[in-house]
Amino acid sequence: MTQQRRVRLDRQNLLVLAAQSLAWIGLIKLMHTDLALAWRVLILIVFCLMMQGVFSMMHECFHRNSHRAAVVNWAMGTWASIMFGSSYTLIRVNHEGHHQRNRSPAELAEFILPGERPAPKIALYYFAILGGIWLGSFIASLLLPWVSFRKVRALAVRWASMDGFNRAFSQFTARDWMLLRLESALGVLCWLSAFWLLDLRWQTLLLMYGCFAFSYSSLQWIYHLRTPLDRIEGAFDLRLPTPIRWLFLNFNYNLSHHRKPAARWQDLHGFVDQRQTQPLWWRYLGVFRPPEPMPHDTAHLTKVYF
Repeated sequence: MTQQRRVRLDRQNLLVLAAQSLAWIGLIKLMHTDLALAWRVLILIVFCLMMQGVFSMMHECFHRNSHRAAVVNWAMGTWASIMFGSSYTLIRVNHEGHHQRNRSPAELAEFILPGERPAPKIALYYFAILGGIWLGSFIASLLLPWVSFRKVRALAVRWASMDGFNRAFSQFTARDWMLLRLESALGVLCWLSAFWLLDLRWQTLLLMYGCFAFSYSSLQWIYHLRTPLDRIEGAFDLRLPTPIRWLFLNFNYNLSHHRKPAARWQDLHGFVDQRQTQPLWWRYLGVFRPPEPMPHDTAHLTKVYF
């Protein structure tokens, strides 16, 4: 990539984040006005789709792709994470581990492994996809700053499966923990300022972020469930209508991202063979299937395209 194109994409990402910020403020303020139910539902849908794009911008920052300047990249990720409702470094460290743990037992949510009890596994799965993934990161960003770094590795509790979040605590450095504390403090300060400056109501925000918690959490595993047990190939590229794909910043091309994690979101569409995809809505229906016993032969975990 030429230096000129890097500069152009950096500026484009700054403009996208600025547009997301204006949309975030505008949609929240609109929900505080007296509107008919149909308009309020439409605003909630647009908010959830736009906020998925905010997470996608965070994701670009995780991979140092939002801006070539490290400080600017961190600042962009931190601000996007404040809008998202968590600490940037908390989710960054978890995501970096995801690229190593993908389709390992630590991230096998859809299967009940030998020795696991079905009821707790199913309960944890539905808690996660119905909003728990977002809620867990929100609560963690408020509580973890009070934990001494010396005790962080004690949080890396191992389970039989679905313990990727726990395992990430063994990967934090002292600098990561300092940044997590700083980001959490900045988040609290920004949100208190927003409540005062924008005259926000907590009931309205609870509704908006409750809907987003569901939409974000139910989409998190859609790319990986019931795919081959391969760290890279265990993912899907999924089709979306072009306007929604733009809102998602091409995050629906998850397999291409796993194959080329250094690629910027602007380039992912060009890497995808559209004949080797599925529509996202079809995969989304499968997210709500309960976990099932781990198959004895995992060779049948192949990808079907249509």
